[in-house]
Amino acid sequence: MADRHTPAKTAMVNTEFIVNKEKRTIVCIITTVNDIPLKLNKYNLVDNKYDDFNEIRIYKGFARCAPEDEWDENYGKHLAEYRASRARQKDVNHELKNYIKTISKRIDSLYDYGLLKDPHKPEEK
Repeated sequence: MADRHTPAKTAMVNTEFIVNKEKRTIVCIITTVNDIPLKLNKYNLVDNKYDDFNEIRIYKGFARCAPEDEWDENYGKHLAEYRASRARQKDVNHELKNYIKTISKRIDSLYDYGLLKDPHKPEEK
């Protein structure tokens, strides 16, 4: 039977571990709420197509102990949490990259319409 352990719980992140000693596996489940669009929308930098402000995302990390290795629950939890955190960070980096592209396009359009002056271009007389 798997027992559950929840060491960290905040408003934005919930980390849960499922330990199965018979199968020698540990699963880490990280649940987050996507707040990146909310932070960026405060400055009107993203379009309404990013309305996934409260989207819940789940990331999983697995650790398995080989039969010839010694069972260490703490090490397994750290390994599973690292793997789940790595998946979460990869997703956040991808999302931020998309937001940077969107913001860059908006800034370029401000230059195109003459609302911003490009410091690298000489002024026309």
